[in-house]
Parts: sequence; C-alpha cells; structure tokens
Amino acid sequence: MNTLFEVIDSVLFLVAILSLPYLMSCFTCVAEGTSKTVVRLDGYVKTLFVKKGYKLDQDGEVVQLQKGEKPQYPDFLGGLRWVSLLKPLGIDKIYTRPMKYVKAFPDGSFEQRSDKKIDFILTGTQYQYGLRFESMADSNGLPLSGKMTMTAMITNPYKAQFLVKDWFDASVSRVLPRVREYISEHTYDQIINDHTVQLDADVFKTLNQVGPNGEPSIVFTVKDKYGLTILALETVSVDPPEVYRKATLANWEAGQVATKETQETAGRILRSVAMLAHISEEELRKKLDGNPNLRGIPNSQGGYKEDFERAWDLLKRDRAGGGLKDIRVSNADGTKLDPATATLATIIGLFKDSGNSGGSTTSSQKGNRPKGGSSKRPEDMNLEELREWGQSRKVRKRAEDMTDEELEKELDEFDK
Repeated sequence: MNTLFEVIDSVLFLVAILSLPYLMSCFTCVAEGTSKTVVRLDGYVKTLFVKKGYKLDQDGEVVQLQKGEKPQYPDFLGGLRWVSLLKPLGIDKIYTRPMKYVKAFPDGSFEQRSDKKIDFILTGTQYQYGLRFESMADSNGLPLSGKMTMTAMITNPYKAQFLVKDWFDASVSRVLPRVREYISEHTYDQIINDHTVQLDADVFKTLNQVGPNGEPSIVFTVKDKYGLTILALETVSVDPPEVYRKATLANWEAGQVATKETQETAGRILRSVAMLAHISEEELRKKLDGNPNLRGIPNSQGGYKEDFERAWDLLKRDRAGGGLKDIRVSNADGTKLDPATATLATIIGLFKDSGNSGGSTTSSQKGNRPKGGSSKRPEDMNLEELREWGQSRKVRKRAEDMTDEELEKELDEFDK
C-alpha cells in the first residue's frame, strides 16, 4: 500500500513539474500605467490594467480606488496578471495592433511614432502628443503653420482600441478645426505679441464649451467616443511663410538703421548747439529736458532758436552733399570766419572730400560754383552767401532719405 501511495505521489509531482511551464504561460506581465487586452478567437474578453491606486470600473473607465478599497490583485504580484488556461493553446491571447502617433519632446521637437505590432496601450498615464498645423490663414489671409502639444490620457482602453479605427487621428481631427477657426479670427501679430490673445488656452477653452444647441463639448465627445481625455494644449511655434519672415527681418533691420541714423543726427545737432551756446552738451540736455520750448525761444530771450536754425541749416547742406571739400576757416580776403560758424562747419562736416588733394580747381569744384555770374567757390563764401547758394542750388538726395520735414519731426520726437 505504501508503495502505491509513493507511486501516486511521484506521478502527481511529475505532473506538477511538467505543468509548471504550462501554468506560467497562462500569465502575462503588464507594465505600470498600461493595460493589455485579452481576446478569445479575436473577440474581446477582458482588460488587464496596472496602476497603483486605480482600477477599471464596470464601464472600463479608469477610476481611483475608494478609501479602504482593496486592489483586485495583491501588491506582491507587481504587474503579473492571470490570462487564462487557454492562453498556452492559442485560444486566448493578448491583443496586438499597429499604432501611429506623434510624440512631443520637452525641447519642442516632434517625432512620428509608428509601432507595427504593439500589445499594450498607455492607460491612466498623461502623455504629450504632437499636433502639427499648416496653411491656416489668419484674419489678414496670411498662411500660418506651427506646432502644439496636446497633453492627454487614455481613460478607456476598450474605446480607444475598438470603438474607433485610429484614436489619435480621430482626436486630432476634432481639435485642429478649432485651432483653424481661432487663427482665422486673429492676426499673426496679435497671436505673437498680444498677451490677451493666447492660442493654446483660448482654443482649449473652446474645446470645453457646450455647443449652441446643447451639443456636448469636443473634450467630452473625444472622451466619450474615443476613450481619450484631453488635459491641456500648449503652443510650441507659429510661423508665417519664409518670404514673410525675410521681409519682416528686412523691415526690422531697416528700422534699426533708421533709428541709429536719427540718434546720430540728433547727437550732432545737440553738440553743435552746445558749442554755439558755449555750454556743455550735458548742460544743454538738462535745460531742454526742463523746458523743451527753449528750442523755439530766440537767443536774445534766453533760448536757442537761432542756434538750432544754424545747426539745421548746415546739417541740411551736409545731407545734400555736393562733392565739396572741407570748408576753410577764413574768408577769401583772409579775414577769419565767425568763430561759431567755423566751429559748426567743422563739426557737421558741411563740405565733403571731392577727391581734390591739391590746390587747383577741379571739375567737381567748378560744377559747384553758384549760378548767376558769381565766380566765388563755396569754400570762399561767407555764411550768408552759403545760405543763398544752398537755397538756390538743386540737390539730389538719396532715395532712402526722409524729407527734411520728416527728419526734423522725428528728431524732435527723439529729443523729447
């Protein structure tokens, strides 16, 4: 009898040893924050979900465990989950499918992911997906392209896998029309520079709004139909066409040059007036800051009207050009020029180098002689004669220069 029992024990032990691999293949491992779906002959059986403190309710939705509620599986099993005794036979198996989506990285870059055969799906885990949009016209008709991140979480893996062919594309197709609509109602400049216009926050708010006739919001629809909960949108970039960007950059660079030239011209004017008034430039600035009207008050009344007019007169001559050589500091008869006039002419550089390095009269100098029978050269004239000559002579200005009135107005604004 004892021998019989020993034989039975040996057989059972052998069966147990031989069945151990079979039993082990009845389990599967599920990573934290993911789920796997069990199908039998391609028909849905159940979903295996692993996330500490959470479970799937009877509708397949991710919900948090109530206080005192025990998890379905003990913690010591980790992600080990029982499938069925039919799994080793191939009757029950883990569902696999291809999956395509765009992953967004923290540095703003995107990566197209295409998994040909994947046996799990992120569940109850937030993930940053990438959304690209192209040729969306703003309110001025400017086509814009850009990128946004969509933070979302699959909260019903069954819906995401079986109620829609591609949950990612289906969700994006619901979001992008709202982005297009919002961009069409604003200009590119508003989207980029106006702090009250927030593309991502405003569009996300729109996605949560109930329709005019009580239709469910886009966020609710995506969750209800596709099992995906949209949590946030964030703008990564909004870009106009390259030709527009180049034009904008060119305008900005031109503006920088114009501003620099205006500042330099204003500085030249103030330095000249300060020397004419025999005070420092800093002292002149302080006086003008205290009373800007001093610009228009005659010198005899404590202002600088004549000094500014003289500085402007010589500056306009300098802008006009004419190929003139540096002015002399004496009249033709050998008498000295007015000291203020000589100093001012030297500072502003009224007469430009015409290329004449010697003492003879060149053709350019001859061409600069005033009409009307006078044989005097400009460098031999006194101040009054120079004024008359400059007013009567037609000068050719550069196309990019402003008119004198425009420059004077801009300089006044700059000094204020």
